Amino acid sequence: MAPQSALGDHALAYFPSFYPHEIRIEPLDPEGAAREFVNKTDPLHVYVGTAPRFSGQIPEHLKSVESLKSLITISVNPQSSRLESREARCQAIGQAAAALAASPDVIIQPYPITPYHADYLGHADRLAPGTATRTPTDAPAPTFRAGADVSLLSPQARVQATDWDVSVDETSVSALQIDAGAAFNGWPAPPWTKEGWVQAYTLLRPALSQASDREQADELYGRLTHNEFRDRTEQLNLERELVAALIGSCERAVIGYRLRQEFYTDDYSDGIENLAVDSQSGLNSAVFLRTVKLKDFLWNGRLRVGIHPRPSAAWNPIAGFTDATGRLVWSTIGDNAFLPIPFNSRWVQNRAEIRITDESSIKRSVRVPDDALMPQTITGKLAPVGAGHGATAKVLYRLSASNFSDGSAMETADLLYPYALAFRWGAGGQDVATHDPEIATATRLIRERLRGVKLVRVEETARPVADQTFTYRTPVIEVYLDNLTFDEQENALIAPPWSSVPWHVLALMEAAVERGLAAFSRGEAERRHLPWLDLVRDPAQLTTFRALIKEFAQTGYRPAALELLVGPEAAKARWQLLDQFVEANGHLLVTNGPYRLKASSPDAFVFEVVRDFTYPVGLGTFNGFAYPARAFISRMERAGDLVLVSADAEFAVKQQRDHRIVRAPLQPDTLRGTLQPIQPESHYVAVGQDGRVAATGSLVRQPDSRFAVSLPTTLQAGDFTLLAAISLDGNAINPAIGRIELRNSAKTGQAGNARDAEGEP
Repeated sequence: MAPQSALGDHALAYFPSFYPHEIRIEPLDPEGAAREFVNKTDPLHVYVGTAPRFSGQIPEHLKSVESLKSLITISVNPQSSRLESREARCQAIGQAAAALAASPDVIIQPYPITPYHADYLGHADRLAPGTATRTPTDAPAPTFRAGADVSLLSPQARVQATDWDVSVDETSVSALQIDAGAAFNGWPAPPWTKEGWVQAYTLLRPALSQASDREQADELYGRLTHNEFRDRTEQLNLERELVAALIGSCERAVIGYRLRQEFYTDDYSDGIENLAVDSQSGLNSAVFLRTVKLKDFLWNGRLRVGIHPRPSAAWNPIAGFTDATGRLVWSTIGDNAFLPIPFNSRWVQNRAEIRITDESSIKRSVRVPDDALMPQTITGKLAPVGAGHGATAKVLYRLSASNFSDGSAMETADLLYPYALAFRWGAGGQDVATHDPEIATATRLIRERLRGVKLVRVEETARPVADQTFTYRTPVIEVYLDNLTFDEQENALIAPPWSSVPWHVLALMEAAVERGLAAFSRGEAERRHLPWLDLVRDPAQLTTFRALIKEFAQTGYRPAALELLVGPEAAKARWQLLDQFVEANGHLLVTNGPYRLKASSPDAFVFEVVRDFTYPVGLGTFNGFAYPARAFISRMERAGDLVLVSADAEFAVKQQRDHRIVRAPLQPDTLRGTLQPIQPESHYVAVGQDGRVAATGSLVRQPDSRFAVSLPTTLQAGDFTLLAAISLDGNAINPAIGRIELRNSAKTGQAGNARDAEGEP
């Protein structure tokens, strides 16, 4: 879970993980990005979101990276009398999929989980129903609904506005993540946000017309999200059953996916290097901005980033930053407790470190201390839980505190106030004055599973740097949850005690919404006919906010939820600092991230690096996520009771201001150019003829550097497909899966002869 370089490396904190002194984000259309890439005096370094549109050949100094952009679905018209039967619907979907085969940038795959999902290995043997091979040749071709997505179809496809049979739609993965509860702002995302089965449920569940089908899918989804399974084998079978339930009625099917291609300059002098590309968000990720380096002017240069499309979302960290530009801006200035790892579905600690204790590792009920705090529903007031309360999990966090950009020091109230917000604005319904549906979605897990939070202590460490001594503060907090899981990391991700925004800025936004001056989310702004709350780009709102700040500075206002933690004088000091900040900067975007907003205009947003010794994330913390190594299974063979797997490693080697990819047999001493050993993880899945997973497990490294699969002795007799994959440094994306067919003998209980073996590229 921890990155290669430990958190809290304060001796290096003066130069944070970010290398450029300044980041300039510019909204550009694809044609404008192509022109700026060849700008001789000030070239664009990277273009996020789509590919630039060049009038001629792509310049040689540009390179590109790929990530999962969207899923392509075919949906059957529920009003079509011709497609009332499941068989007819499956046939129509198969024919419709064939009409997409002519689209050069759509990868046809009739299954909703792709190689860019980390759970692909557990589904790699499966195909969705309704493929073109099952469609009778004499079946009439379906007509497509007219709409924007018909551009995906071949010219021969019949399109009409009414009486259509099927529609083709493209859904972005980022939209699926938002619908699944992931917020691209200050709220923690659900631990499973990037998993394929979650995105399949989010995309396909709304199309189910029968109540029984919906109930079955909901039950399976609930078991998975509440960890109601014994082991990994049962978990994987539940995931496969869920996908089967979603596609079984042939009302909507994923028939392919599209990749996003993003370009950057690799020029020897003006280029960038050390790129970490997220498998699903590409270069629009927090980890990319924490690894990328300028080849020239590492410390004092400017990174110029183009982005598409133009911004449309308001900038507020509660229910804003919801578009592509907002996501990139928040990645620049915000500093969430955990960040998504680019090449799997897990998360890496950023400002929160979890400590496993004996009590937290025991899977039983734990007592919640009487003086632990719990926010009250509707009011959000933090109050002691009292006696007689328990939980199923306890997580101990060590948090890396630092100053906010208005000069205020992080205190306990800053860490705990997001809980109050979640329970105040996420609970209830539309009939409750303090409610926002988008906040309710983003905070559902917190409200369902939090049972108490307690500040244990605040550790202080004095460190001399040159002729000065700096004191670093590390709050230690216990969080109690009702969350049954054997994965300690999942517990840690549910409700971390963290905020990148100080309590007084959150309270200012709350006051504005309560007084009817703005709304947190786009949906509530439209429903109530109010401005969408923006801390930067709306001059009228800034004027209103400044008046509130002066009022609160006079009265020492603090929310009722914080009465136990903040006194009037401390509150007055906070409001005075905020008043000085907005006077100096012209905005209210106060965070504790590695960058702060320097200037904003419709054409560009400029951010300058924080040069503050209290910033705790050291130089190079996330460098291990750039250019991840990849394993290729080259051979699988039977050897007695074992299946032996041979593999190669493909990895990056530093070469002056560039890197080159080399391939070599995977040995224990296989090294990166940074001389860090590549750590292999290996997994297998054995699938029976009935389509159920019979066994899962890990491969065991052998003295000759091969990996061995030893199937359990309890395996039933029969034929099995064995799938295996090796990931290096956690890189589970686009795996090279090995496959072998086995016959298990009833007499020995062990694998018999292999019928054939193949490695999938």
